[in-house]
Amino acid sequence: MLRHITVRDFAIIDNLEVELGAGMTALTGETGAGKSILIDVIGLLLGDRADAASVRTGAVQADLSAGFELPPEHPAAAWLREQALAENPGEDEGASAILLRRVITAQGKSRAWINGSPVTMAQLKDLGQWLVDIHGQHAHQQFLQRHAQRALLDGFVDAGLLGRVAEAHGTLRAAGERLESARARLASASDRLDLLRFQTAEIAELAPMAGEYAEIANEQTLLAHASEVLMALQAAHETIDAETGLDHGIGQVLSGLQEAARHDQRISPVLELLESARIQMQEASDQLRRMADHVEINPQRLDEVDARISLYLRLARKHRVEPDELADLLRTMEEELEALDAGDAALDALDRELAAARTAYDEAAAALSRARGKAAKRLDTAVSEAMQELGMPGGRFHIDLETRPDETGPHGRDRIEFMVAANPGTAAQPLARVASGGELSRIGLALQVLASAEQAVDTLIFDEVDSGISGAVAEVVGWKLRALGERYQVLCVTHLPQVAAQAHQQMQVTKHRVRNQTRTEISALDAGARVEAIARLLGGVAMTERSLAHAREMLESASGRNPHPGPATADHS
Repeated sequence: MLRHITVRDFAIIDNLEVELGAGMTALTGETGAGKSILIDVIGLLLGDRADAASVRTGAVQADLSAGFELPPEHPAAAWLREQALAENPGEDEGASAILLRRVITAQGKSRAWINGSPVTMAQLKDLGQWLVDIHGQHAHQQFLQRHAQRALLDGFVDAGLLGRVAEAHGTLRAAGERLESARARLASASDRLDLLRFQTAEIAELAPMAGEYAEIANEQTLLAHASEVLMALQAAHETIDAETGLDHGIGQVLSGLQEAARHDQRISPVLELLESARIQMQEASDQLRRMADHVEINPQRLDEVDARISLYLRLARKHRVEPDELADLLRTMEEELEALDAGDAALDALDRELAAARTAYDEAAAALSRARGKAAKRLDTAVSEAMQELGMPGGRFHIDLETRPDETGPHGRDRIEFMVAANPGTAAQPLARVASGGELSRIGLALQVLASAEQAVDTLIFDEVDSGISGAVAEVVGWKLRALGERYQVLCVTHLPQVAAQAHQQMQVTKHRVRNQTRTEISALDAGARVEAIARLLGGVAMTERSLAHAREMLESASGRNPHPGPATADHS
């Protein structure tokens, strides 16, 4: 709960300290006295936007602070521990103390602290959602908007369901985006894919192998000149081995020289050379014969080789590579084709992923719709009952819930609209169409009170939400706010005596001039001062015994209805 607020040099406040207690506290004062300034201070401490105009004229900076005390199991206490911002225990054993401070300079700069540690505005806002729930004087107007109606209804639904739908929607949207992206990539690659399939099929028909072209080119040369080679081999062999050939001639030369060598030793070396030459010629002749035996004259094979070489050359020219590079080119194309073909398989996988995400979203959205339906029935009954108490006898409230299966969104598939029949016997119509200003304020107040009862926060602030009502209806509003004060800390800015009288404690806002400057002060009222304040609200500045008696009766009636200890206090200078 909110324990104290300290304000220095803010707006028309120079120095103010306010102590707050449990239950319902009414904040009253004349119109224009600055009753809502304290609400503005709390808003700034919870991360609202600030500007230099909020600094008191002539001051260097505005300095605002507020102290809260929460039980250790409170979500805000857990948040502080997660952020390493937890402070020393509070007054109650086991309680967590929170000190918020914000400084706004005359130049419009702003700094903030939580428990003495500097923090960002985002951190203030994160923490603030667990500490205070503020309802402004025009808050009922928001209930004319569909998104606000949905948000209020969802306040009565398990937050886990809302988170599950939002998460499922995010997953569904991401899966759809991935699928569309993959389809776009595949579509842009379709022409390339078709070309690759044609080219790889064409080259694959050749089935080129590394080094093959050089081999068949050599084979073609041999086959094309086989006859010439065979004739040359045979002619050379016959020239050496014939009866009149070289071998025979060398043999005759050797026979003639061998006889002469007996008489002249100088001839012996020549004989050795000739004998060696004859041996080599005989070996050459044998090789020529064997080579001739293996020369193949095969016109059919030559045609086959010619055709294959022609195909090599044609494809090489077409793809602008060397013939012996076709094998590497085919391998590269097949790898690219495989990668592109994998896109089809990936597309199938993404299709399955999207289907699974859609199923998960369908289930989450359906669960949320069921929960909303149950919450809507409870609200229908509660608001309709409140309308009877708030001066709308016979009025009915109904939440129209239409689920649209073809729609998807982070908030589910439900179209939500608040319907109201302000008078008995009339058909319910959209709230924005049929509710008058007074009726809207009463219905809006009932919704705000009901919504506040569902909040996780301990401090509820109502800033003149009772405008537009009076008389017995105002007294009912006071009862309801007092009932909230039995469960929560309630701070209510009001101009209605019926509401102020129901508060457990009351604070008075006054404005006066000091040295040509306007100052606002807030004072905690004791029992006697409360009687006078209520009497002024009843009858204006001039108090009469009758108005004082009426005020005393109202306070006694409220105290007897549901007493609550502990007045608020305020010190100022």
